[in-house]
Amino acid sequence: MPMKTKPILQHAVFLLLVAMLIWGSSFAAMKLAVAVYDPLLVTFARLLIASVVFLGLRRSFGPLHYRPGDWKWLLLMVLFEPVLYFLFETHALRFTSSAAAATIIALLPLSVTVAAQLLLHERVPARLYAGMLVSVAGVILLTASGEQTALAPQPWLGNLLEGLAMLCAVGYTLAVKHLSSHYSALFLTALQAFIGSALYLPLLPWTTFSATVDRPALLAVFYLGAVVSVLAYFCYNRALALLPASRVAVYSSLIPVFGAGFGWLLLGETLSLAQGAAIGLVVAGVAYSQSGADTAPTLEPACAQASGGRM
Repeated sequence: MPMKTKPILQHAVFLLLVAMLIWGSSFAAMKLAVAVYDPLLVTFARLLIASVVFLGLRRSFGPLHYRPGDWKWLLLMVLFEPVLYFLFETHALRFTSSAAAATIIALLPLSVTVAAQLLLHERVPARLYAGMLVSVAGVILLTASGEQTALAPQPWLGNLLEGLAMLCAVGYTLAVKHLSSHYSALFLTALQAFIGSALYLPLLPWTTFSATVDRPALLAVFYLGAVVSVLAYFCYNRALALLPASRVAVYSSLIPVFGAGFGWLLLGETLSLAQGAAIGLVVAGVAYSQSGADTAPTLEPACAQASGGRM
């Protein structure tokens, strides 16, 4: 029996809140990991751990209905995330703070909405563009006020790499949205881990192996693989099967809030007054762009069919 509209929306919102909370914590976890181990090694390890988890869940993938030509979209999805996104993000977090990186990712909702309007023909209200200008001003202020510290030795370089990671996240979101009507969220998330770990394997000879046994860093790698790469991505992909891409992406504005909180809690990072104002500008711009009755999107017509797979 098809789910009613309100329960579908509540289910999607819950999935998105879980995903954003986990992703907000991933910045601090990644900084703990790359402070001890090579970024490429950390990425391969997290994907390998996720692959092992998904092997245990393989019976829950549901039926696969491959469409001719979908291999291109599936390959694009994996190239955007995890391959290129993780490559940019892991190196970005070596040069900038987790709070700064999380704030740059806050541009994701605006970027996805613009791309969805151009490529998916979703309706976008004029106030979105006003909010985008406010958010971009916040990112510029954040970058200009970044200080070279032990936690952020080259903030400009780190913020640039995080910006490239954000663009990969936009491409990933659109690819998953295109595929979500024919493939389960669990299968798409598992495919990321399987193919991603295979593509990163040839890069291992260029990594710096460390025999250091650092418990916090090892726990961070395990958390990135078993929780972030599995649960967060599954929740996000599942929500994309239920709601328009622009509606899903707006929840990414919560990432800087969670990211700054976990950075303070786990890494002892602090925020200057200018950086706090920058974060406020970004969040305010995103909130304004998504406010108003004219911005309320309709649920996907195929959402009842997409919810048929086992969770």
